[in-house]
Amino acid sequence: MRELLQPLFKISDRPWFLFLNGILVFFLLNGIFSSFRCKADLSRSGRFLITESTKKVLSDLDSTLYIDAFYSSEIPGEYKSRLELTKGLLKEIASVGKENVSLRFHDPDHSEEDSRKAIELGLEPQILQRTSRDSASVKQAFLGIVLTLGHKTEVLPLAFFTEELEYQILNALRKMLRRDKDSGIALLRTKGSLSLQEHDSPKDRIGIFFRQILPAEYGPISEIDLETEEIPEGVELLFWAGSGPLSNQAAWRLDQFLMGGGSLLLLAKSMDFQTGTKRGGFGLLSGELAPGLAQKDPESEDLIRFLEHYGIRINHDIVLDPDNSLPMGSLIEIEPGVLGKYPYPPWIVSERKTNSLDPESQFTKNQASLLFPWPSSITLLPEKQKEAKLQALAHSGPDAEARTEPISLGEKQILSAPIRANGGPFILSALAKGKFSSYFSDKKMLIPKGSKQEILETKPNQVSKILVFGSPYLASDLLAFPEFLEILKNSNIPFLLNSIDLLRGETDLIQARSKQSAILKMKPLPFGWETTISLFHLLGIPALLSLYAFRRLRKRNKQIL
Repeated sequence: MRELLQPLFKISDRPWFLFLNGILVFFLLNGIFSSFRCKADLSRSGRFLITESTKKVLSDLDSTLYIDAFYSSEIPGEYKSRLELTKGLLKEIASVGKENVSLRFHDPDHSEEDSRKAIELGLEPQILQRTSRDSASVKQAFLGIVLTLGHKTEVLPLAFFTEELEYQILNALRKMLRRDKDSGIALLRTKGSLSLQEHDSPKDRIGIFFRQILPAEYGPISEIDLETEEIPEGVELLFWAGSGPLSNQAAWRLDQFLMGGGSLLLLAKSMDFQTGTKRGGFGLLSGELAPGLAQKDPESEDLIRFLEHYGIRINHDIVLDPDNSLPMGSLIEIEPGVLGKYPYPPWIVSERKTNSLDPESQFTKNQASLLFPWPSSITLLPEKQKEAKLQALAHSGPDAEARTEPISLGEKQILSAPIRANGGPFILSALAKGKFSSYFSDKKMLIPKGSKQEILETKPNQVSKILVFGSPYLASDLLAFPEFLEILKNSNIPFLLNSIDLLRGETDLIQARSKQSAILKMKPLPFGWETTISLFHLLGIPALLSLYAFRRLRKRNKQIL
């Protein structure tokens, strides 16, 4: 028997036979592992992983969720790899949902019936551009999905970007489940609040967030003037951006709302200043930061006095942080031969990796970073509300300076006056939560006449919440300009939406929104690393080739001898 197999033994010793077997094993292993879900998400925010909240929402569905995905197959090659990622994530969502999710793919390019069905359902083809060195072409393609839950339907015309897909589906699901219900959110309108009018400065306007973002997430948002209107019973959260005078009547209505277990989200304004350009922002968008003086906002006194009763004081200052600020302005030579932008100290970036965002709080533990334009510092006064918990959520770096009025905010003026630490880190955002005593508990004579009910502390089994930020510009229209749009879209807006959900006791979309919440700043390599990499590129590869050639020659010489 051994003699019969002897030729095979000889062949097995040949190098080409071992090489061929290696190739066969490679393809065999690829075939085996292709049937398993073998992937690792190395992105900083885990943007390609299915979150636990998605698994919970899908498992709790009372009826089957049908996902009809209409994806054209004849699209330019540069789009196909991303589309395959999107399809893979849809399949994973369907597998997580098990019997509660039914996924169906349709190809409008190969089926006229699928194309007609997509248009009937409300999907419109997207325009894809393909450019090359010699030509440019345009292709229309369907890249959307339709979700059906019972008799309710939501259409997502563009469900192409893998990073956004999970959030899009969860948000559409929430809309279907909450349909015909009020949003429960109202915007406070005061004399000193940020404007919704197009003719106002982008810095002092919050129209995009209020007119577009919030209604798309929660439905219609009402506006309330506390001087003339009562707060409707269905309102769970009041959103206030800016400042403004509070009469006894307005303060009473706001206080009673809090005593009833309501929540207040406040983007507080204690300093006021005018911009140096028509577009706003001291020339932030034109490349030069012009001079400007910030002074105490005269409309903020009532707000500060009212808020201080609940344990949070907004100070009349602006915090400058040289180490944790956003680069902007014109390109200059920051090092010999290196062009860049100097950080603008009044625009502070609080980050998880620098521990300037509270890693334990639900509001900030999933947040990579948050931009505070022109923030004022906050002081916590726990003795004011002994049965409530006060918590700092974000702060500046330890070397920051809190400057009081008048403050010159031009780039050149700030750089000409060295920043000197004077008590940092400073609190930039804080949360007060628990059982509050009423603002009028020791001012009963100021309670407006004719009030139907007097609640002098938070109702039993209710929790009052006040979330305060030292800057009114977290969602300012100024951030919607191209230079800052990614920060607004991927960091500040997801954070504010998460904050609204948490104040209302909802957690389903928190993780999905936070996948993109990062202001990624490019940092130069240390000199040692830069030198090492340069030397490796210059000498490393030739040295490896030389070593390989030397070993080959040495082996050949030994065979000859």
